[in-house]
Amino acid sequence: MIAGGKWFVGVLFAALLVTGCSGGNSKSEENSNKLSETTEENSIVVLGDTINSHLQADAVCVVDSRFERGHTIVFRANVVDQTTNETVENAKVKVVLATGDEYEMKLGPHGQEGTLLYTVSWTVPDDFPTGTLDYKIVAEVDGKEFFYEPFNVSLSKLTILEKGEEARMLLETQTPEEDSSEETAPSEGEESAS
Repeated sequence: MIAGGKWFVGVLFAALLVTGCSGGNSKSEENSNKLSETTEENSIVVLGDTINSHLQADAVCVVDSRFERGHTIVFRANVVDQTTNETVENAKVKVVLATGDEYEMKLGPHGQEGTLLYTVSWTVPDDFPTGTLDYKIVAEVDGKEFFYEPFNVSLSKLTILEKGEEARMLLETQTPEEDSSEETAPSEGEESAS
């Protein structure tokens, strides 16, 4: 009787083990399917930045996030398929400003390297409000939308300044350094107070 009981316990254990393993496999397959679906959906990445336009002689094609009224901003984007590491050339790409204005971006070669980028330029109106201007770049690929937004950090945010404000700010940042260096350096014949 004891031998029969051991056999029954052994069969019961084997049945539970098989049931547990097959249940785990179906969950594992289900999770694997979800992972591959997620990976396929997230294989598109949108990268972006803003640069000064060639219309500004003092700062041609320089990455920037601060623009004065009247300056022309160039929004640039790359839409990359991570599975191939190639630019998606048939995406519908646009810039959407927080004001609700939308601007379609066109694909073309840029720089000496001829890098394919989606771009559009926008001139800040002379009466446009100053301060941060949120925006996002929206890329539609195969009916799905993918987004780029700058970091939520003040220096990364697109900021609109009054005309001449950037030059004033530059002077203000240089003046204290020059003043402090003059104050700390003793003149000829003077002793330092250390």
